[in-house]
Amino acid sequence: MVEAKSESCSKYLITFTGIAMNHAKRLLENVEIKAKCTHVYQAFVGEYQGEKIYVLNPYFGAPASVFALELAIASGGKKFLVVGEAGAIKTGVNIGDVILPTWALREEGTSYHYMPPDYIPKPSEMLFNALKKEVKCQTEKEHINVFEGGIWTTDASFRETEDKVREYSKRGILGVEMESSALMSVAKFRGVDLAIALAVSDTLYNGWNPEFEGERLRRTEGILVKAALDVLVSI
Repeated sequence: MVEAKSESCSKYLITFTGIAMNHAKRLLENVEIKAKCTHVYQAFVGEYQGEKIYVLNPYFGAPASVFALELAIASGGKKFLVVGEAGAIKTGVNIGDVILPTWALREEGTSYHYMPPDYIPKPSEMLFNALKKEVKCQTEKEHINVFEGGIWTTDASFRETEDKVREYSKRGILGVEMESSALMSVAKFRGVDLAIALAVSDTLYNGWNPEFEGERLRRTEGILVKAALDVLVSI
């Protein structure tokens, strides 16, 4: 494993798919692939508009992604933007749309080691506002819908039951995934800035309808990666 102090970079892009990772590689210059680490699929550092950006592609789930985040923070990371995928649970949120989480429901175990049970995870206000502005600017011309609201984070990928989908959608929760509540909680605990943009990869409100390799999803993830990089160099 790479020692926490072996790298020095303050701005990070965290991705969870090969689609997003490849978009980032194409946009960055002077890309240097890092040695295989136990805590991520892949990691590299490059330059975007002359500024150094570190890109991480952690394993799925709260424990693995928090492990990667903790090491990045220990290495000097201060600003983190996350581009991931989510399943929509709210009618009207469709594949290829964007969810910008403003809060999270915690059904993962990792965050409870950092914050009390009644804590509601939220993104960095500064980073969220910058990300929202950039995402809306870049998606408007592509006619991609952007939604703000709650996200449901779970450790149990096969327990997204119909009753939960119905109940949580009534609470203003837009989608479900496996990392956001933990990442936002740890960022708050460690005093760093973190915000998240999610591309909708499947829908759960009328049965399960996945489209993980579809063109709509690829287009949206590419836009989100570019928006995230634009924000990272602007702050």
